[in-house]
Amino acid sequence: MTDASRRIVLGALSLGLGVMFALSLAWRMGDHPLVRQNTRPAAQAAPKAQPSASADAENAPIMALMQKLQSNPNDVEALLQLAGLFAERGDNDAAKEMAQRAVVAAPSDHRPPYLMGVVLARQGQWAEAADSLERSIHLKDDAATRYSLAVIYRYHLNDEAKARENYEVAAKICEDPALSSMIRAELEK
Repeated sequence: MTDASRRIVLGALSLGLGVMFALSLAWRMGDHPLVRQNTRPAAQAAPKAQPSASADAENAPIMALMQKLQSNPNDVEALLQLAGLFAERGDNDAAKEMAQRAVVAAPSDHRPPYLMGVVLARQGQWAEAADSLERSIHLKDDAATRYSLAVIYRYHLNDEAKARENYEVAAKICEDPALSSMIRAELEK
């Protein structure tokens, strides 16, 4: 890829991110039909409340990370932090989008596919979550990831052989006493 084509791609990504940010702000601040639930006539409507300081403080970390991404759209740390913040808020679609961007930005980092697996599991997409956790394990074997994968196999995909295999490997490599006891409890079932 030449420098000119890289600049074009990065410029297009930056422009797209800027447009997404602006539209997100407009959507959150605007009076749009998806969130409008007022069925009273305009004369009877209560005056609009001003945004609270706590809402501004709650959105500040997201805004700061979005600004960071404008200068570097492939900032894996910012993408992962945003995915985590969106997941905490229950906005799984936005979390999934940020995790997917992190997977693309850092294909050799084990954290984006792990986070993607967590988000997919929250959405009930068990097979896809298992695939994503498998990719994470392929990049870096980790007891906690294996435990999560084993839980998906045992309780959601009904694949006891794969569940047991992951529990056994997790038990061998686990250094956390609390997690180790949870793994042992699952192995005894």
